[in-house]
This record gives sequence, C-alpha cells and structure tokens, in this order.
Amino acid sequence: MGKTKVVKETGRYGARYGMSLRRRMLKILSERNKKVNCPKCGKIVRMRKLSVGVWKCPRCNYCYAGQAYSPKL
Repeated sequence: MGKTKVVKETGRYGARYGMSLRRRMLKILSERNKKVNCPKCGKIVRMRKLSVGVWKCPRCNYCYAGQAYSPKL
C-alpha cells in the first residue's frame, strides 16, 4: 500500500480505526520521523527509537531519554 493525499503515512491502515485516530497517528509519526540535533555530536539526524522515551543517534550511538513519541529533550 502507498501513501494517500489525506492520511499520508497512515494510508497503510486502510479503512480501519476511523479517521480521527488515523489523523492522531499521522501527527505522532511525523513528529517521530523529523530530523533533530543530536545532543552529543550536534549533527542533524533522524533519531532511532529504541523503546518508549529512549532515543539513539545513528552516527555517534549516543542514547538518551526524550519524550515518548518525539526525540525532543
């Protein structure tokens, strides 16, 4: 399945779960996938999520605790 105009990345859910939940999930996914500055090396990268609130920089392997759905400190 691909992306659609209205729901973009959540198009993979099809007609399931309702529009309001898919919009909420779209907001979470777009925050999670943004590029941010690494607190240690200072590079602008897309952080990897290890678990709830634990984020890892792919360049310097620095792990830190951020927010549950976004890598902000």
